[in-house]
Amino acid sequence: MRKLKGIATVATVIVMVGCTTTILSKGATDYAGQFESARKQLQIAEPATRTDKQPLILAHYMPWYEAPPVSEQYGFHWHQGGSRFDPYTTLADGRASIASRYYPLTGPYDSKDPAVLEYQAALMKMSGVDGVIFDWYGVRDALDYKSVHEATLVMVGILKKHGLKFAVCYEDQTVKHMIEGNFIAKADAINVAREAFTWMQEHWFTDENYVKLDGRPLALDFGPQFFTQKTEWEEIWADVDPKPFFADIDNRVNFADATFNWPPMHLSSGGKLAVPRLVTYLNAFYEKQNAKPFLIGTAFPEFHDIYALAGGTSYGFLDYSDGETFKLTYDAAEKARPDVIQITTWNDYGEGTSVEPTIERGYASLEYLQDMRKKRDPDFAFNYVDLRIPIELYRIAAGEDDAKKRQVEEIYAAIFDGDAEAARNLTRSMGIDYDFSARPVLRDAGESAPTEIAAVFDPAGRRNLALGRPVVTSSRIYDFTGAKAVDGDLSSYWEGASDKWPADFTVDLVSAVKLSAAVVKLNPQRIWGKRSQTIEVLISSDNETFTSLVPPTAYVFDPSANGNAIAVPLDAQARYVRFVFTANTGAKSGQIAEFEVYGE
Repeated sequence: MRKLKGIATVATVIVMVGCTTTILSKGATDYAGQFESARKQLQIAEPATRTDKQPLILAHYMPWYEAPPVSEQYGFHWHQGGSRFDPYTTLADGRASIASRYYPLTGPYDSKDPAVLEYQAALMKMSGVDGVIFDWYGVRDALDYKSVHEATLVMVGILKKHGLKFAVCYEDQTVKHMIEGNFIAKADAINVAREAFTWMQEHWFTDENYVKLDGRPLALDFGPQFFTQKTEWEEIWADVDPKPFFADIDNRVNFADATFNWPPMHLSSGGKLAVPRLVTYLNAFYEKQNAKPFLIGTAFPEFHDIYALAGGTSYGFLDYSDGETFKLTYDAAEKARPDVIQITTWNDYGEGTSVEPTIERGYASLEYLQDMRKKRDPDFAFNYVDLRIPIELYRIAAGEDDAKKRQVEEIYAAIFDGDAEAARNLTRSMGIDYDFSARPVLRDAGESAPTEIAAVFDPAGRRNLALGRPVVTSSRIYDFTGAKAVDGDLSSYWEGASDKWPADFTVDLVSAVKLSAAVVKLNPQRIWGKRSQTIEVLISSDNETFTSLVPPTAYVFDPSANGNAIAVPLDAQARYVRFVFTANTGAKSGQIAEFEVYGE
């Protein structure tokens, strides 16, 4: 299910765009009922030979991205040929035009960039992921295989440095592509594959960080699609001792030691894979594995590829369903008592199966992985808010301040040591002061997921300086306190006392900053209907003398037009920002669900 094509060459311009992590979970109640029914249809029996245990959690990882300035140009996987997508073009929302429906928080990156890889590895550690399964094509210089191999080597170094595991998913169809591209002769096919496994034997298979099952190095294959005979593989493994623990996809051959599943997009009907058909597939797959001594289960959040938009053919669509698809497939895998749960995928943006944080999905999948790890290991120290630390570290590491870079290294060291409290304290010492107790590490059974994840960044890549900061208000009604407007949760809000005008809302940014904009949000649900609020903006350096920066202005909040959010441009230096409400056509005082301030 891989699209492997040549690499287009285009002019070199550096584009790196920051991102927002805000996600809205609309329709969660509808999905909950649908998936409650789906879970009841899961019929996965207790396996005869496998016991209940903490499975090894490994993320299927694509090391195939190229981007300036690390590489000379953007590689194929960011543009899919360039007819529709051009990463050198900046769209109206400030993002680069990449071949993906989802946008990574780092912007389009290079898989050889150590700053990106440290960021990714830290997120894995903090979400309970034990390591990665590399999508890997051997050591030949053909198509983009050499670049993929070089990037894999860099990431292996990062993983080994921090004690994370790794394994390989070899794609034997790449040999066919090398033949078709006249890179090798057909008669050399087995020797090329043998060369790849011999290289792994010499460099990876004996490494203590390489995943072993039954005492043998784990080697998955996305197929087999080209070498389908046992005799061919025996020749390929002639130089490997012990013989790899070989896992195929969906029981494709009868000589594999184990198998793994994948989003079954071949079962799509009318371009969509329906949940009942997915459940039928999961039941059938795990039933076949019931009596086997080893199992690799797979969890995936969705399938929403970009191929049709890029001029190719789509494999179909599996709905994200507010994260319920990921939970269903993870739960199914765990019920089968696997040795490994493969997360499909960490970062396949072409097929839209990524769990890596993006603008559109935020950290939701990683938060669920934290929940699952916490169930198995109550001492697991990291929580939801901790996951926001690595993107801050990445941004600092990409800068030129050597002293701050050394501090970043200290924080990473604490993260990989599993010392969450030290990581938090060091992060605070750099002026990144999240409220690390803002969200629970593990939700109680029956408690619904939060409707929004904290908005840390705006589309221009800036940090929300008001998140978790002290707030003083002139009044409030009931328990709708000012703190609820800076907690990163759109379902909570501040509201002033009824008919007590003006209603003041003041946030302390802790230190003076150069302000560029403020954003006021209300809950985007339609029940928070269209309204106009009249607001004046004042600023202060000492919380005593305030200067009017923006005169009283009527701002329209409309869930159908602007998502119930307005932005106010600011251009001043200040520590304190005060919004003074003097009218609201939808209530008897000022209202804020989320208050965000941006600057530097």
